[in-house]
Amino acid sequence: MTTRDQIVRTAMSFNGRLNGQGYNGPNPFSHDLNRPVEAWCGDFVTDIYKRAQIPLPSMQPGCRTGFAYCPDAVDYGRKHNVTRNSWQAEPGDIVLFEFNGDGIADHTAIVTGYHGGAMFTIAGNSASSNVDGYHGQGGVHRHRWHAPAGQGNNQILTVINTAKVVRFGGPAHLTQPGTPLPAQPRQLMLKTPMMHGADVRAVQQALNQRSHAGLDTDGTYGPATRDAVMTWQQREHIPVDGIVGPQTRSKLGLPTTVPIPA
Repeated sequence: MTTRDQIVRTAMSFNGRLNGQGYNGPNPFSHDLNRPVEAWCGDFVTDIYKRAQIPLPSMQPGCRTGFAYCPDAVDYGRKHNVTRNSWQAEPGDIVLFEFNGDGIADHTAIVTGYHGGAMFTIAGNSASSNVDGYHGQGGVHRHRWHAPAGQGNNQILTVINTAKVVRFGGPAHLTQPGTPLPAQPRQLMLKTPMMHGADVRAVQQALNQRSHAGLDTDGTYGPATRDAVMTWQQREHIPVDGIVGPQTRSKLGLPTTVPIPA
């Protein structure tokens, strides 16, 4: 059964995607929910739970699952007594923000962890990351929010405890505050300038071993490597986008997380 950890991993698989897409631009989350093009932070949260196979209940009239309008999610959380403070948040919880001082929710995200007096989140239709350097308005980005225990952050309106909203199953090894999220290997793609590194070389070696791609193992993610990745993705019946994310890494037999040092 789906765990909190799996919710976070599903959300993280989109990290850094759709940069510069625009706040009301087409996106895979609204599309998957059969919703119109709209400001899609709520669609991102809702669709992540749908993709993880534990869809949220309807939190908004007219939405079969989850919500699109953030104030309705706040009303749902308060009405059903499923909210809590920011310093109590666990991975997979839903956080609602208000940025104008009017008490009305403006944005939403999925909590990836709380430690060191800070909440960490990932959101769609969001501003540039202050965690991992991804830039571009309207993409999927991670953020850190200063929220000391007992004090919180006045931009964090409320947190929905999703364990009271959906049924998680199995061990949730990221549920304790203070437990850091395992680091994710960077997503590899064709960019300008081209990406370089040992992680690219590992992908090239895996492609050569598993599909006889004949790549130079030079650690440079160029067009030939991108094309070989797409061929492998097509063969494995996973999304063909030329991007080496968790799913592609898994199919290549490569690690999908970086162990946390003891």
